[in-house]
Amino acid sequence: MTTSLPQEPICLLRRLKDLTTLSTPSAPSKKSFPSIKSIPRTSPSRLAAAATDDTSSTAAAAEQQSVLYLAYGSNLSAETFLGARGIRPLSQVNVSAPGLSLVFDLPGLPYTEPCFANSAPRKIPKLPDPSDPPKFPPVPPLPPPAESKQTTPDLGWDKGLFGVVYEVTPQDYATIVATEGGGSSYKDILTPCIPLPPRLSVPEKPPIDIPRPFFAHTLFSPSIPDADPDEPDTALFYNHNNDDDDDTPTPPTDPRKKWYYRFLRPTRRPDPAYAQPSPRYLNLITSGAAEHELPDDYQRWLNSLVPYTPTSSRQKLAQWLLKALFLPVLLVFFALNKKVANKEGKVPVWLGVTLGVVFNLFWMVYDAVLRPVFGDGERTQEDGDDDDGEKRWAMGRSWRGQGVGVDEEKVGLLENMD
Repeated sequence: MTTSLPQEPICLLRRLKDLTTLSTPSAPSKKSFPSIKSIPRTSPSRLAAAATDDTSSTAAAAEQQSVLYLAYGSNLSAETFLGARGIRPLSQVNVSAPGLSLVFDLPGLPYTEPCFANSAPRKIPKLPDPSDPPKFPPVPPLPPPAESKQTTPDLGWDKGLFGVVYEVTPQDYATIVATEGGGSSYKDILTPCIPLPPRLSVPEKPPIDIPRPFFAHTLFSPSIPDADPDEPDTALFYNHNNDDDDDTPTPPTDPRKKWYYRFLRPTRRPDPAYAQPSPRYLNLITSGAAEHELPDDYQRWLNSLVPYTPTSSRQKLAQWLLKALFLPVLLVFFALNKKVANKEGKVPVWLGVTLGVVFNLFWMVYDAVLRPVFGDGERTQEDGDDDDGEKRWAMGRSWRGQGVGVDEEKVGLLENMD
């Protein structure tokens, strides 16, 4: 029996397997995948066929000859998408996905791969009321004088997600879903995309129509909020009011309030905006954006992101210990996953549950033992910050521009819109 229920731990396992594959030193060899430039641009007729969301399910998309898939993370890189995953796209087109934003809230392995990329619904501000024009914001103060010590630049980005829509065969799309852990934790969703014009091209007959939006498939991992401890459970409330003679406690109906839920739920961190991606993983995204020639301002934002780097000897020791002690455990799961997975890449429920419990226990050990002893394994520590963990946890939330370099003019305009 196989199921797609516990697929997110399997996705993490495969991403860590990619880490061991790509980081293993080997003799230089000729790449065995085609160049990004050799993939043609998706035809307007194919994009027009996806202008409606009638094919909302994976089964309906498989009946077509091709599937449009939006890539925004490491799949932008030819090394990952064409090389490691072995996908051969039929065509491609650069797009803007205004309804989504790029986040790094999927936990990985501390000290080595702290987090991975994910998409999140974008919060779009409301249009201002024409009858009540916004007031002019106060004049911002002059910038402070330049310091010798490098400071974190303004890394905020509020223009939506940019990526590449690949046209792939249904078989290749099934491979993408399997390697990304699709099924339950990862949802196959349709998102509107706007095609971007090619760079440095002057057609003989420029198109008159503006780019028309279309729908493309992408994989989204929603974050399930924890149950509110102050909210009474419906089962206990019902039993207390309808059965006065029976004092037997009724099990909670909300599965998030069960004692074992913390071990079975998808691994999530307290602050999803805190962790920094590794230099290796971030390089896959930035190099992929450069290969596809995504908009320059988006590339500048990606290049301004600060990767996680161990700065103390204790962090480097923890990095080595995790590779030495945890890697054999991962290798066992690699072998089991390869042996028991079905043709779609799905594994039996017992393996997914076991792997999910292992990763949840691992992060509990990290919070209770590894972080206090070896230092922060999710975010780069400044020199001399080893004994100030709580301060780092509070101040480090702004690594992507959520607390530093705030545009006061923009804040004033948004406040006056309410």
